[in-house]
Order: sequence, then structure tokens, then C-alpha cells
Amino acid sequence: MSTGQCITTTGRKIANHRTFMSSPDLTAPEWFEVGTGTNTPAISDTTLQTPISIGGGASKAVVSGYPVFDDVNNQTTQRSLLLTTDCNGNTITEYGLVNNDGTPLLFSRAVFTGIVKTTSVQVIIVEKDVVS
Repeated sequence: MSTGQCITTTGRKIANHRTFMSSPDLTAPEWFEVGTGTNTPAISDTTLQTPISIGGGASKAVVSGYPVFDDVNNQTTQRSLLLTTDCNGNTITEYGLVNNDGTPLLFSRAVFTGIVKTTSVQVIIVEKDVVS
């Protein structure tokens, strides 16, 4: 269903800080946002195009137990969950992984075929990032 995804410039900044600083000053991207935007993701994106509220807030924590690290394939997997009570009445078309600093930074952004969100729909979004 994905029509485009990228790790943003701010996502690369997060990765560099967390890799090379002995005490990183940026938190890990363990939160997510969703929206209704359809613009193709670009590395220059700093926010979602059209973010929507998730349960009264701008973002929500990823599923407990994630990220999962696969050192053999140099891959990290994040899993995000929208409950049947989240984001109803929207057609969700974009997803962003963010950190939880005072002003959250957008790590990555993806757009996909719209999912009409209702009380009978629960959505799981899986993001896999590979370092190659």
C-alpha cells in the first residue's frame, strides 16, 4: 500500500546524534503521527503535510516492545497501532515517525493508499528501516 517513504534530513540528524554522541541530545524516534496529506515524501519534510489528532494529542507512542533490531539484515522495525477509537472520520494517507523532544523531529514520512478510519477499523502500521 505504500506509495513513498523516506528518512528525512532531521531523521538523519537524530541517527547521527544517537550514534556518535556519548550522551545524545536528541531522543529516539519512538512516537508516530498520522495525517491526510498526499504529497510525495521528501527528505526536506519537517512535519506531516496534514496531521490529525490521535486521541486528543499530536502523536502516540509506538507499540510496546518496539523497535526490534535485526543485526543480520541491518534492519529496524517499528510498529504503530491506531485503535478503533483513534482518528475516526478521517481517510489516513500519511504516517510519520517522530522523536519526543520538546519540539518533536520528523524521522521519516510515508504516504500510502487511503485507509478510511471508522470505529470498526483498527490500523497497524509497520515501518522497516534498513541501513545499507
